[in-house]
Amino acid sequence: MEKMINNIDPSQPVLVTGAGGYLASWVCKILVEGGYTVRGTVRSLADASKYGHLMKIAKDGPGRLDFFEADLLKHDSFSRAMKGCALVIHTASPFMIKGVKNAQRQLVDPAVEGTKNILLTAAEVTGVQRVVLTSSVVATFNDAIEILDKPSGKISEADWNLIADLNYQPYNFSKTLAEKTAWAMTQEQQKWDLVTINPAFILGPALSGRTEGTSADFMSALLSGRMRLGAPDLYFGVVDVREAALAHILAGFTPEANGRYILCNDSYSMLEIAQIIARRYPNFALPKKLMPDWLMYMVGPMEGFNWRNLKNNLGYKPLFDNHRSVDLGVTYRNIEETIWDQVEQLSNPQ
Repeated sequence: MEKMINNIDPSQPVLVTGAGGYLASWVCKILVEGGYTVRGTVRSLADASKYGHLMKIAKDGPGRLDFFEADLLKHDSFSRAMKGCALVIHTASPFMIKGVKNAQRQLVDPAVEGTKNILLTAAEVTGVQRVVLTSSVVATFNDAIEILDKPSGKISEADWNLIADLNYQPYNFSKTLAEKTAWAMTQEQQKWDLVTINPAFILGPALSGRTEGTSADFMSALLSGRMRLGAPDLYFGVVDVREAALAHILAGFTPEANGRYILCNDSYSMLEIAQIIARRYPNFALPKKLMPDWLMYMVGPMEGFNWRNLKNNLGYKPLFDNHRSVDLGVTYRNIEETIWDQVEQLSNPQ
């Protein structure tokens, strides 16, 4: 039977894990500006550089933001922060595509064990009614070529990634395994219900102003001139970080919200994104044409793409059914605003 969340008292605190992160920072901002009390977990309270940008948000109010130290791999680490929270928004999970040396330790363990620890704690403390988990569209598919097998022509929440493993697309594997673990644990208890948010590639400005991270790295690679001879013929579903943050909150406070929600504005190639940038920022050494596939096979491994990945993704455009997110209340802004806001921030770092 589908469990339904009760009406959450706005005076009850909301727990946001990984509060200093790219997505979670926006979740915290929207909640605090809405007058909510937020408990944000960070890896180390001693390292204010990771969450200092949130202190201004906390100061400006009108809501409240308190910080708690927590470790994804320690089961009892979240109990104090979670006690008394009716809603838990679990965003904390590593996002790494390149430079992965030990996929189990760097990706799978934090994603899966962290999810287990959050859900076990939610079952142990009193008051938790709903957990909103940040998953990913890569838990619904692995390679763009799979779009050829979709009768509707789009990937939907009914789909699962059945291909990724520790050796091939380990990040995708970590997100898929973490979400499947969460749904299995949900069926074993009756205290809280689960909603998952499955965003496409998140772009847009970062509240922290930091320029590291996969999203910023992607955009910086386009702006740096490294691709001026041509962009790979690769497509990505894209969503604005602000829409992604709002979707988590809507999923938390909408009583009838349930199941999985794909978040995707639309799908764009790297060249199309470069062309959008060029319309406002023509002075960057942006790619103006596609890189030939044969050349991509030569240089791809240096950029983290193996041949299997290239064969299954070059030239294929994955499309996503986002109607459930629209029904939830998400309104997608013009993708130009998303891209231009991020480029402006990267061009003028604070």
